[in-house]
Amino acid sequence: MTCYTASKMSNKRSGPLIIGLASLKGGVGKTTSAVHIAAHLADRGLQVLLADGDRIRTASAWGRGGRLPFKVGSAAMLARAGDYDAVVIDSRGGPEDTELLDLAENSDQLILPTTPDLSGMDGMIQTIEVLDRHGIPADRYAALLTMIRPRSMKEALARKALTENNIPALKAGVRQSEAFRDANNAATLVRDVRGNDLAGKCWRDYGAVTTELLRRIGVDA
Repeated sequence: MTCYTASKMSNKRSGPLIIGLASLKGGVGKTTSAVHIAAHLADRGLQVLLADGDRIRTASAWGRGGRLPFKVGSAAMLARAGDYDAVVIDSRGGPEDTELLDLAENSDQLILPTTPDLSGMDGMIQTIEVLDRHGIPADRYAALLTMIRPRSMKEALARKALTENNIPALKAGVRQSEAFRDANNAATLVRDVRGNDLAGKCWRDYGAVTTELLRRIGVDA
């Protein structure tokens, strides 16, 4: 089991900003979200660590090309979290309850990526049930809709379900695009992908996500 304890930022910002990402289901854009949120934080002038706690180590492979504007390391790097302004934690897929709670308790905000379909939403809701059962406040986590298809009713239906179930969710979402796969394959950011007209919009999607995320935490965006 991975331990996600780090020196969490206080209200006086005496430590790093810590953002965790978790999902019971794979293939929902968790690592893609971790990489691009970290990149947007780095673009804001912060020294950022992306701690890769996933067994597949996708984020670590993504960072080996040396094209990312932040440090990528294993979860063991959390021992040096105080050397950074912000830490983004890409937790392993399908974490045990104790691991999920450890991540939630040590994050300023826990992001739960989900696709706007039954399978993705079900996994996200199961995650929230664990958080609620153990008293994690609802203002400490939020769902993030990813892989949104244009002109699809799935996003509207998913957001309606989130509202009806009183599940906090980011208003910003992330569109579906092959540009993200191309970015992963090239070990770069989606903003640097060439030959895909949606790449710039995909990058701006995560800009909006990061801005909203910082506002939820109470940090000037």
